[in-house]
Amino acid sequence: MNSETAFVLTILVLCYAVVSGVVRRWCVAPALIFVLFGLVLGRFGLGVIEEGARQETFTVLAQAALTVILFNQASRIDLRALFSRGRLTLRLLMIGMPVSVVLGTLTVVLLFPVLPFWEAVCLAVIVAPTEAALIDALLEDRQITEKVRHALSTESGFYDGFALAALLAALALASQQTHHQPGQWALFAIRTELVSLVAGAVIGVAGAFLISRSAAREWISDTWAQLATLALALVCFWSGERLHGSGFVAAFAGGLAYAAMSSTRGARPMTTQVSEAAGELLELLVFALFGGFAVVPAWRDASWRVAVFAVSALIVVRVIAVAIALVGSGLSGCDRLFIGWFGPRGIGTLVLGVLVIDQGDIHQGALIRQAVVLVVITSLVLHSLTAHAGIRLRHQQDASLHTASTANAISEEARNVPPQP
Repeated sequence: MNSETAFVLTILVLCYAVVSGVVRRWCVAPALIFVLFGLVLGRFGLGVIEEGARQETFTVLAQAALTVILFNQASRIDLRALFSRGRLTLRLLMIGMPVSVVLGTLTVVLLFPVLPFWEAVCLAVIVAPTEAALIDALLEDRQITEKVRHALSTESGFYDGFALAALLAALALASQQTHHQPGQWALFAIRTELVSLVAGAVIGVAGAFLISRSAAREWISDTWAQLATLALALVCFWSGERLHGSGFVAAFAGGLAYAAMSSTRGARPMTTQVSEAAGELLELLVFALFGGFAVVPAWRDASWRVAVFAVSALIVVRVIAVAIALVGSGLSGCDRLFIGWFGPRGIGTLVLGVLVIDQGDIHQGALIRQAVVLVVITSLVLHSLTAHAGIRLRHQQDASLHTASTANAISEEARNVPPQP
């Protein structure tokens, strides 16, 4: 990235920062704002962001962003609470995700018969991860029931890690079909899954031990504790890559181990504003480059099949999978639809797409790239436009239920009052 492009992106961050509160109240995904910035300033607009910034820089920023986000999401998960009151999340992960992959694969096979089967599975897994944090208003609105907000946020936190593991397995099988040494791809799967998990877990435990001991002895300030967790996420990624595994799997495993270790030791919880801000900043820069160079070519060259797939993945597949996963959960139909609808796709889908195209022996990389771009941009627009209305309708539903409950209580009380002589 040259100095001019870096300067332009810095100005974008400054401009967004001064109106970020307004954007939040409008329930618009910040990523959509930066995509629009990229469209205006990129290759198909004013040309301020130079062409050379789009490939290597995009990949590096995207990898760094997902690494920090994965570690942060995993480190914030309360594992005890997940197993004690996280039945909805477990349903969404253990039932909803496999159903999403199966339905997504069937959709890909029907719409793209040119794709080999395991490449179809890869595409279905790529577009499955959700990122509820793209629309913070959903997670911050206290009038939405706590169990719904908890299910959305925790599902989002786990989904990238689960999807990554599933994708690496599917990628190994897809590449095995064309690789001259199939056994090498079996070894690749073992390295990316097992070696990365162990490496990340060991680093996460060691990091949590060092940070908690230092904090207990007051050797470290809150600010440096936050910077230490950010550095720990990057160390996990670097270690996973150096072991020829997956840095993303290592980062997610490291975050989970960090959370478990901190909880077991009763460590003072560390705030994560620095690492969260760093992750969000990197993510927004990625979306600016994404808007500058990827959106226009994908929309221009995409066929109707790609457009139908994007809509189906966001609306049909997700809603049906969530509805199936939450059967018997006790949630109302409105809550199920709310959770099913608000599953926006973001940085996880972009990076998984890059991972498949860069590391896999894939025949239809261009088609997968088009599908990923259309799914992400359609999600950003669709979920941003409907977030405010969805929250308002959710409030009205709760108000109607409360009014009906109150009326029934009054009616019952009136029936129980004995008549006056």
